[in-house]
Amino acid sequence: MDISIMKDTIMENVQKGDFVLRISALWGDQKRRENLYLEALKKDSMSPLRRVLTQGHFSAVLFQKEIRWIYDYVKCLLTDKELGELPSENLNQTQMGDLENKEQITTYLKKNEGLVLQSYNSLVSSMELGSEARRVLGEHVDRISEFYEILSKQELGKRHGVAF
Repeated sequence: MDISIMKDTIMENVQKGDFVLRISALWGDQKRRENLYLEALKKDSMSPLRRVLTQGHFSAVLFQKEIRWIYDYVKCLLTDKELGELPSENLNQTQMGDLENKEQITTYLKKNEGLVLQSYNSLVSSMELGSEARRVLGEHVDRISEFYEILSKQELGKRHGVAF
């Protein structure tokens, strides 16, 4: 992978400030996913979905690292902050509140995955990204879509009395 090509492609077609805001929002979405999956793992009612929840948590941590990798190649070392230092309203929305019921938690996680997918699609469709960045973000979309489908099936199965 040629890093300079990826950086030039991004910076030629995107105003730097817009890219920084969008990529930091995406990183914040993944941080929120990490926290939500951890919170769901702590709920007693979620034992049938432990494996999916664990995979969701690990994918969120991995995706944060990959998003940071993309960001680090385009940021200005003198003026841009680290991703964790950037303000993000998404990080404050991590509480599932009083949800204890497995169906409610599954629905909540599914809705969150849908919002994350919207963020990815917005970033990818509105910005000219290098092939490596586009590939990485595409893999994220594919994996998050899988979690969305699994959660949807779980939600539908419970409505119809079928366990998956």
